[in-house]
This record gives sequence, structure tokens and C-alpha cells, in this order.
Amino acid sequence: MYAQRPDQPNWYLDPLVAAQKRDVHLEWIARNLPAGSRIQAVLKTDLFEEAYGRDELLFSLPFDAGLKIGMDVSAPTVTRAARRRSSHPCRWINADVRRVPLADECVDVVLSNSTLDHFETEHEIEESLNELVRVLKPGGILLVTLDNPRNPLFFLLHGATKWMGISYQFGKTLPLPKLLRILERAGLEVQTTDSLIHNPRFVSTLIFLALRRTLGRRADGPIGWLLSAFSKLGRLPTRGLTAAFVGACARKPGGGVPSSRESRVSGNMKFSPQTCSVSKQPVNRMESAW
Repeated sequence: MYAQRPDQPNWYLDPLVAAQKRDVHLEWIARNLPAGSRIQAVLKTDLFEEAYGRDELLFSLPFDAGLKIGMDVSAPTVTRAARRRSSHPCRWINADVRRVPLADECVDVVLSNSTLDHFETEHEIEESLNELVRVLKPGGILLVTLDNPRNPLFFLLHGATKWMGISYQFGKTLPLPKLLRILERAGLEVQTTDSLIHNPRFVSTLIFLALRRTLGRRADGPIGWLLSAFSKLGRLPTRGLTAAFVGACARKPGGGVPSSRESRVSGNMKFSPQTCSVSKQPVNRMESAW
């Protein structure tokens, strides 16, 4: 069946929308990392996409990484992600982002896409960001997105999820200026900001579900056309209102992510996963979360 199975927690996400979401995020990541970057270790703080969706990011990143670490607070999600991606080398962690079981300053890049907007308070968001800064190396990059509270449809979607039977927990989110202040308070240097994905939330989901139910595979054409039309909203001055997510790229002072050329000059620097430990045990020796 072309559409998502109804027993999947992301049944509402059309495959074309999932592909759009993946591509938009990958383009955003590529814009914010130096060309030719050679990343030693990357941490992704949410595995819902890797477990269920066609919008996974961890194994499609636009750079090479010596160690990929996937983390999620849900043990079943970690288990499913590991099974779906068993052919990909990765270290899987079942943990709360407020208490990351990694050593200080051990990862080059942290990708936290719409993870922190599941908490109930601003304090928990700031606590989580401080924890991500702790594990980030000097010169490392934090890429973070949150639900956009300025989008007029955000609160409609917030209330409609239970009515639609969507097992998705909305929590506290922050407007972009407040997110930037917290990042700076945590000691990071904000590099860029962005607004991501301009499909009208909830409304577009209902339209796509109706088209897919009515036309099946033939809905690819109209859904693709609508996605292209919605994406043009990101070029307008109102993009801060139409965006589904706000994003920020911030850098931890000191050091720097080495380029591929720098790595060659330094003698093909090799990275050992033992330098990034989990609860004082090397990541590559960690027992499975399940």
C-alpha cells in the first residue's frame, strides 16, 4: 500500500510530505556546516523518523561521521529504529535529553529537530539545551528546531491531534527570539536562523489525506503541486508566520569542526569511539537499550 499503514503512529504523514520534510531538513543542515566538514561524532536527539518514517535524517546526513549516535526517551522507538536500520553502524541510547549519558565535550554536531518542544515548561527546554551544550566539543555545532508558536495554525493542530487519533505529544515551545536568548545564555554563538516547512499545518494534512484516499497513487501529482506551491511561502516576508518550525544553528566557542582537507594534512586523523563514553563506559561497548 502506498499510503502509511493506519496502525503506524505517523499514519497521517503522506510519503511525499515525509520526503519533503527530509529534504528541507537536509538542505538546512548542509547550509549550516562548512563545506568538506569531516565530523567525528554526531548525536541526534529524537528517533521517531528513523523508527517509523520516510523522513529519517541520521543516515542521510550530508557529511561523513566516524560515529553516529541516536537517542530517544522511548525504548520502543529506539528498538524499532535499531531494527529498521540494522545495516547502518550506529550507537543507540535510550535516555532523556535532560540527562544525556555522554561524557563532556565528545560530539562535534548535535541535531535536535523538534525534540525539545515536547516538554511542558520553558525551564525543561533550557535544561535540555544546557545538557546538549555540555556534550558538544569546543567549536561544535548545535542545530535545533522547535514548533513555531507564531504560526496561527499551530494551536489548531495542537487541539486537533486528539480528535484525529494522532499519538503526538505537543508541549511548550518558544518563539525564535527567546530560543536565541537561551542559546546565548548557554554560552553558544548563534550563527544563523531559519524558518522551515510552510505547509499549512493540519489543513494541508486533511487535504493530503483526502486526496490520497480518493486518488491513491494518482494523488502524487496534485500533492506534489501543492507542496511546491506551499514552499514558495518561505520566500515571502510572512515566512515567520507560515513556517511550521523555527531553526537555529549555534556554535560552541573554541576549536572548530575540521574540514576534510585539514584532516588529510593532519595525517588522516582517526577517531576512536572510546573518546565518547556513555555513563563512563565506551559507546561502542554499551549494552542495547532493550
